[in-house]
Amino acid sequence: MKTENKICALLSNVTRNESLAPLISQRPIATLPFDCKYRLLDFPLSSLANAHVSSIFMTANQGETQSIFDHMGSGSEWGLDSFKNRYFVYIQQDFQRLKEQGLPYFEQQISFLRKSKAAYTVLIDSKFICNVDLTAVLKIHKTSNKHITAIYKKVTPDIAEDVDTIIRFDENNKASSSFLAQLTDVQDKEALSLNMFIVDTEWLIGFLQRMQAEGEYASSSRLLRKYLSEFDINTYEYTGYMSNIRSIKSYYDANMSMLDSSNFTALLYGSQPVRTKVSNEVPTYFSKESKVTNSQLSSGCIVEGSVTDSLISRRSKIEKDAVVEKSIVFTESEIKAGAKVKYAIIDKHVVIEPNVRVEGSLERPVVISKHTVVTENIIQK
Repeated sequence: MKTENKICALLSNVTRNESLAPLISQRPIATLPFDCKYRLLDFPLSSLANAHVSSIFMTANQGETQSIFDHMGSGSEWGLDSFKNRYFVYIQQDFQRLKEQGLPYFEQQISFLRKSKAAYTVLIDSKFICNVDLTAVLKIHKTSNKHITAIYKKVTPDIAEDVDTIIRFDENNKASSSFLAQLTDVQDKEALSLNMFIVDTEWLIGFLQRMQAEGEYASSSRLLRKYLSEFDINTYEYTGYMSNIRSIKSYYDANMSMLDSSNFTALLYGSQPVRTKVSNEVPTYFSKESKVTNSQLSSGCIVEGSVTDSLISRRSKIEKDAVVEKSIVFTESEIKAGAKVKYAIIDKHVVIEPNVRVEGSLERPVVISKHTVVTENIIQK
């Protein structure tokens, strides 16, 4: 028997976007750091946890699961470590191999949905940074008498990319959808799907069985978006903070927007808490010579130089006379004495040697890959 208010989830972490290289060369988009201590994955996980979702079926690309496990561990921060609450991680390419062998490739998802005994399922991914109250969406969904509720946000078209889904409404307020690349009449404001849906579980099982019978293969969310216009759907407008991570520039801008207190508070300190992996460390040390202006720093850092309009992650070090401006510094990186970093994204375990200059621009932030030791100036305008 289905439990009337119970929800399970299919969480997809398979999106790839090469415009985010080299940041995603050794990690999925889902585990990209955000605002010093979070990961993009924290936002869908927190929305699910706040809605008391008890079981999550996660998919990831082959070779990209390690950073997900490293971050999530037992899942305790999101309430997923009990006997009744669990998460499962599957490799997306395994389903492709089953399809190539002529085997039923959606059976694991269907089995998960049946065993969950949940009346409703959330389809969600890690591409959008937002903080959606899924409990409120579920209430709307249950009163709609429709099988699907799609969550969207009204944005200017430049916020979307070609593969994103746009929802349109006719004169009777009936919703239809298209990928942005298919539209010939882009409007000043569009309803951008957040790749987030609440659906009736029994309906979803039937949909996946149909997709399997027709030989359609993709993540469940993408298949639903592809066929969305066939169905009479309900919609829910999300009006909170949102960033669409689609490029290095958009990723940089999303992080820097957290220096605006209104954005920071709206996303992270509303009624729906955002949870992340707990790390108990010593506080950050600021020397008497240090100067920090309009910046955020996580725990365990040592700051002896100057930091302005920047975000510095855990256990990083800014040495004496070093200058960091309008930049993002990931975990355990070192900016040596006299070095200058501006408009840059410094990945984990990077060392900028003394007196070296690393500088990009607002439109083209320079990215320094993991474990790099920078010994010569890097100027990218």
